[in-house]
Amino acid sequence: MNRIDFNWVPFHVVACSSEDFNTPADFLSSQQHGQQRSWECSRTADYPVELILRFHTRIQLDHLLIASKADKGIPKLNVYIGDGLNGGWNDAEYRRAGQCENVYVKPLQVKLTGIGNYLKIKIIEHPKRAPQNPYGQVSISLLKIWGIARSYNIMDQSEEVYGAKDNIDKMLIDLGIPVDMINWFEDDDRNYQYAPIDDESRETLNDLKLKRDSARRVEDFEFLKELKRDMKLIFEIGKEIWKLKRELSFCVAKEDYLRAMELRNRLKRLEAKRDTFDALYETSRYEKMINLQRPTTAEYMRHLEYLEMQEQMNADALRRQRELEEQNRRKIIQEEQNQLGKSMDNKIDKTPWWEKGGDDRNIKKKKKKEKKEDDEPLLNFNNPFAFNEGDVDLELYLNPLLAQAGEKMVDIPLEILRRLHQLGYLTVFGAKAWTGIHSDSWRIREACAQAVLNFLEMPLPDKYKNGKTKKLFLAAMEFAKICMEDKILSIYFIGLKILSTALAPPVCGTDVSPAIINKVLKEFTPILIEKISELNFRARDISLHTLLSIYRHPAANLGMLVQCCFDKMVMDPNFPTLFVPPDKQPTRIIQARLEIVSNILQEFGYDQRQFNHQDIFFILATPCLFHQANEIRLLSIEVIAALYQFVGVEIRTMVDAIENLKPGLKDQIMARLDEIDQQAPGSKQVDRGLSLVPEEEQEENQSALLKKQKDNANTQKQDLDKSQNNISLNNASQTKNPDKLNNSQLSKK
Repeated sequence: MNRIDFNWVPFHVVACSSEDFNTPADFLSSQQHGQQRSWECSRTADYPVELILRFHTRIQLDHLLIASKADKGIPKLNVYIGDGLNGGWNDAEYRRAGQCENVYVKPLQVKLTGIGNYLKIKIIEHPKRAPQNPYGQVSISLLKIWGIARSYNIMDQSEEVYGAKDNIDKMLIDLGIPVDMINWFEDDDRNYQYAPIDDESRETLNDLKLKRDSARRVEDFEFLKELKRDMKLIFEIGKEIWKLKRELSFCVAKEDYLRAMELRNRLKRLEAKRDTFDALYETSRYEKMINLQRPTTAEYMRHLEYLEMQEQMNADALRRQRELEEQNRRKIIQEEQNQLGKSMDNKIDKTPWWEKGGDDRNIKKKKKKEKKEDDEPLLNFNNPFAFNEGDVDLELYLNPLLAQAGEKMVDIPLEILRRLHQLGYLTVFGAKAWTGIHSDSWRIREACAQAVLNFLEMPLPDKYKNGKTKKLFLAAMEFAKICMEDKILSIYFIGLKILSTALAPPVCGTDVSPAIINKVLKEFTPILIEKISELNFRARDISLHTLLSIYRHPAANLGMLVQCCFDKMVMDPNFPTLFVPPDKQPTRIIQARLEIVSNILQEFGYDQRQFNHQDIFFILATPCLFHQANEIRLLSIEVIAALYQFVGVEIRTMVDAIENLKPGLKDQIMARLDEIDQQAPGSKQVDRGLSLVPEEEQEENQSALLKKQKDNANTQKQDLDKSQNNISLNNASQTKNPDKLNNSQLSKK
């Protein structure tokens, strides 16, 4: 190999996991043009930080030069080479090409080995915080790569670079030590028994491993993608908790209680974050949290006393506030009356009637007008984003549940409340309930959702009893949508109850039009279909029951539900490359749609005005007959059988027209249709398209049709005779008066 052919290789940055706003990673690509600009990671970056470079051609690497800023050095980094003919940087296979430590201002030369067209720089360790670098950032001020262009025919025969720990692990394995007994390695996820994490995180990860194995068996790769990311996050959280607990024990031993309080608060935040994942995946730890032991009678009575005391304190505080507002209002009114009274005293004649000399003593005394005091004093809502009339309505339902949750509510961005206020929903349930449903704590979200459900199930206030509940209906639908999009299953169930309650009277009043109801159902249908497609059987069954129950509303359009079941079956013309044929899609997605359509036909029947049977047959049932799962094919046959009960022989002809259908499957479909014919009532039946009619009734219909045809033939014959007579009369008149005819023709000319 001639060293003269080596030169500096041009490159471009194609991916970066973290970058600062003022120093993006694209600045490294422009260094080859003579502009010395640097890259820095963001202040809140998560480690490891990765940079991926793309070469213009396939390159054989020799070394690279790298340097950082003076105050933002790199403690340790690994360099990986990626080689791929097709696809992008995410599809290439990477192998370690080199590693280095302590990168600072002075340029450092790193030896590299390998051939490829992508280069990944992985910064592993977090730098220590310093006064010059308070956020612990890393940077690259100089990056140059020395190599030579190679063709795609040359094979990469270089060996992967291993670190010192890899060599030690290989030596231990050669000595006969079991793999599980070797010290934990960060990139290995074989066993969590010896991982440097706390016991509770280890229990959570073991439960998630079981869920991962079950998802692999059914080939649910979407779920596996999310699970892999969450397992890495839980592992990092468990490792941080383990380190903090060790440091906390040292601080307690040294009596450094100030540092111990800081560590305790950090531990609580990390444990709360880990508990969120437990609630998301319903692990055994989550079941222990929600299935608490039954309290004793003394504890139960003590808890009831605490709740009563809290309710009494809140009621007293509200009463005092209202009394102060009422006193201020009366004081202002009294001052105005006193100012007016001084001017009116001089005009009033206060002499009694007997001194005026009058004899009429039968004077009716005027009754004093009694001032009607309001049962509830008027409240001044100066700031609706902090307290409004909706908070007054939900106060008795929300405060006990928030006290039971035991967590502090944090303020949310004001833009969310402004949008709700513009729509008119903020004053329906109050600012406190809307703030809680957007909280990061799942306990607060569950308490707010349960409070709104209790409010809707109880008798509504007087302002909603006149049938004008349109704003309440729309606000309840918005609240239910937020609950149903939540990842916690208990909050999702409460959202389903809110949806069902809001679609029934008295929440769905007379001013809620059918167009509004169908618009709302169109938003909720895809969410329910997605939940029916999940692996959780309890959520699946409840979601299917709720979906069918809400479409029993008299104003619901059933055809909209059938069209939503075709979303995965029809190609989107804007994105044709993303379309997956129905016979290649996951089993759970196709099974959910087939079960929904089958239940529609069984419970609601067939209505041509709302949906067409040919769409169900050709778009949904026919492609599913070619699916690899046997249960999908059986469900498709049941859908065809249900259509046959309403349509008739047309379904048989449509089944015969299916191309490339296996003969055994076709015989199975025909046997199922024959079984339906045998179960039909009556011995002799005649098919007429959409229904079966007895033979006697058919004969009567045929005789009526023949009689009608004879009448039509007689009328046509009479019309023909009349027309022939008219033609003969006209010809005779023309022969008798030929001169008149010629004169008339000449006049016309």
